[in-house]
Amino acid sequence: MVAVSLSGRSKLWVLIKRIYNPSVISSSYSNTQYHSRLIASLIQKRNLNFQANSTMGICTSSEKFVQECRYTHAATEKLGVLLVNIGGPENLNDVQPFLCNLFADPDVIRLPNLFKFLQRPLAKLISILLAPKTKQRYAAIGGGSPLRRITDEQADALRTALEAKNLHANLYVGMRYWYPFMEEAIQQQIKRDRITKLLVLPLFPQFSITTTGSSIRVLQRIFMDDAYLSRLPVSIIRFWYRRQGYIRSIADSIVTQLSKFEKPEVVLIFFSAHGVPVSYVENAGDPYKDQIEECIYLTMRELKARGVRNDHTLAYQSRVGPVQWLKPYTNEVLVELGRKGVKSLLAVPALGCTSSFITDLADAVVEALPSAKALSILRETAKESDCR
Repeated sequence: MVAVSLSGRSKLWVLIKRIYNPSVISSSYSNTQYHSRLIASLIQKRNLNFQANSTMGICTSSEKFVQECRYTHAATEKLGVLLVNIGGPENLNDVQPFLCNLFADPDVIRLPNLFKFLQRPLAKLISILLAPKTKQRYAAIGGGSPLRRITDEQADALRTALEAKNLHANLYVGMRYWYPFMEEAIQQQIKRDRITKLLVLPLFPQFSITTTGSSIRVLQRIFMDDAYLSRLPVSIIRFWYRRQGYIRSIADSIVTQLSKFEKPEVVLIFFSAHGVPVSYVENAGDPYKDQIEECIYLTMRELKARGVRNDHTLAYQSRVGPVQWLKPYTNEVLVELGRKGVKSLLAVPALGCTSSFITDLADAVVEALPSAKALSILRETAKESDCR
């Protein structure tokens, strides 16, 4: 997601702040407990019952609303794996409509019920205001987001890794806010291929209402009244940040980058995570902050086991709007580090298609398959805004 700001728009934000109140959260996101129970109540109202193991969360449908699917899993079984990501504008002309899709998501900007009708107009207004500065940022990295290319590469690598385990699967890519949309992947590809079991893998290591939670809601809407999809056994890996392959891959990348410094031992390791509004964590029970911090703890523990004992810090980026987001903020921390005289800093790089990372994702897919059950989704009362 794109780091954006709206400085200099104080009068507009006074108006927006009156109607955009993330503290007004539906009861389906309250009273969430961390780790094994943290998502059970989070999505309970949406009829999802979660089963967790030690390294990842696996979600299947609630027994109360499920009719067990009686497919015969013989030679005719066709496995599908859907990789879910945020998506991003492929060129500068895509920036404004992409931002509109992002802010039209009620899990990204939550409005009180009284102001739900403003979701789409507000999303369009914010996207128009943010587009010029956001275009400049995309222009600086080549004119568009590389996320689709990277996700496609990960899908190809994961397919190869699964085949090495004698597991054939059709790999699909679905984006939340840009092409190819999740709806397209499901309606135009998965249904066409008539797969008999679906594994959904959101490419977000940590769970958040705004990422994996939002994607689950879209899946529910799509599956809602479709006779084929509602009977399709589905398993969703809701988080996977604890997996050893993931932690080791992050540590490998950090060690590689540290070796490029003249004095690696004095380099500060800087983790900059995407932020969410504080109210999502405190009022809605979003486990994202706890999971981010645990992930960093596990990463630093792995590094110490390798003899790397550098200092590290965590900050949050990409806040938008007049409300408080998770702190400390990345831009403020960078200024403070400069004042303290920090000369060498390593911003932890994102993972791509490293062999250990992809192999571990393949293991996660294999482990999650036995939990697949049919989804039967109740109709949601609220309509989702659409700015495509």
